[in-house]
Amino acid sequence: MMNSEMRLHIPAVTNLIAHSLPLQDWGFTESAKTDSTIIYNSQWCRIKFVIEKDITEDHLHIYYGRLHASDNEQIMEWNGRKCYCWYHHADIKIALEFLDGVSPQNAYKWRRQPLPLFESYFNSEFAKSIDNAEERYLKLHAMIWEHYGTRFFELFDLRRPDLWEKYTQFIKEFYKIKGLNPDVIPSRDQIC
Repeated sequence: MMNSEMRLHIPAVTNLIAHSLPLQDWGFTESAKTDSTIIYNSQWCRIKFVIEKDITEDHLHIYYGRLHASDNEQIMEWNGRKCYCWYHHADIKIALEFLDGVSPQNAYKWRRQPLPLFESYFNSEFAKSIDNAEERYLKLHAMIWEHYGTRFFELFDLRRPDLWEKYTQFIKEFYKIKGLNPDVIPSRDQIC
């Protein structure tokens, strides 16, 4: 989540995204746009940028989803069950830990600690030189793409059910350790 001292508008955010992320290098094309949301699709996955407005400031959020993810809903029905289809920044941290081979136990134990990759980015002169918080956040995602390459996008690829199955098992183990809120339906370990 990014805070801004100014109000965010889709045209400016669209330009900032184009300036900050190598969308074309990864084959992303715009697939949907509203007054507060822009969605891009690639051969692997979808990326959704959402401006959430509150009384004093706006927040830019980035979500990743598989190609079947709904444009408008966070929860959808998939294979006969309700599940989460968009993954926010905290979910992405868990996904990167999975890609790095971290165990679910250590992912839970380290859940409040930044990833070394994030820490090195935010401590870098490059990140410190970016005044705009939204741009700094977008450039972090550009760095994730560069660091993990295709492996990151393949995690969400519908053509890789083997990898997705391993990831969903990782998520189930993570949330088994963390504990699930019985009042939340579907539970946070139900992803699709």
